[in-house]
Amino acid sequence: MNVAFPALFLFLVVLPGFLFRQFFQRNEVRTFDHAPFSAVVLKALLCAALFNGAAVIAARIAGYVIELGDIVRLLVGGASSLKDLDGRLTWLNLHPVTGVGYFVLTTGLALVAAFIWRGAVQYWELDRMGHPLAGVARGDAPWYYLFSGLDHPREDAIDGAMVAAVVEFKEGSFLYTGVLGDYEVNVDGQLDRLLLVQAQRRKLETDRKYDATNDQFIEGPTRFYPIAGDVFVLRYEEVKTLNVTYLTLDG
Repeated sequence: MNVAFPALFLFLVVLPGFLFRQFFQRNEVRTFDHAPFSAVVLKALLCAALFNGAAVIAARIAGYVIELGDIVRLLVGGASSLKDLDGRLTWLNLHPVTGVGYFVLTTGLALVAAFIWRGAVQYWELDRMGHPLAGVARGDAPWYYLFSGLDHPREDAIDGAMVAAVVEFKEGSFLYTGVLGDYEVNVDGQLDRLLLVQAQRRKLETDRKYDATNDQFIEGPTRFYPIAGDVFVLRYEEVKTLNVTYLTLDG
């Protein structure tokens, strides 16, 4: 028997678990731990076992019986085991869609379950810090939780975020501000770029003046000047400090 067949078969068996692990949580880290005994792999294998178990039950309800012993013999028995399986292989030749349908069923179950779970998490905010299900619903996406304001203690909804970042140049330090339109992370999940709209900047030293007579700061209308353009891209590696202010629209 071709040695590639057992590898392909095992790949199709465990594929649903890895697909579910990939899509059921928000995750900013795109690198994958391929170590055979890593927690990610073990959880994916457990998920694959659950989906295959559900598919076996569904197949039995539909009138199909999956013989686990025959599958083991086919995988490890070599060419000699094929003689004992002639009848089943003949049936499989007559019904090729059945075998393909099993793997389509397990893969489909994994994807549907992942997207339903993720939709429920987003709709009911199950991943909000402090929620009883946050431990299983919360993904590895710290920047998303920061910029979305999902963990902010305020009860009213957050409609956006404004960021203020200090960037150093040879001529001095500048403060950039703007409404966060979007952000990008690298493959390791580290913040890479901030995409700002209505961006403006000023020299850091041009701070507000304090009016001791009235005990308040004086806002200088010329301290900031707008940056021309629709979207300003700020590289995070150039940022020294970052401040986030959450915005809530009235009404």
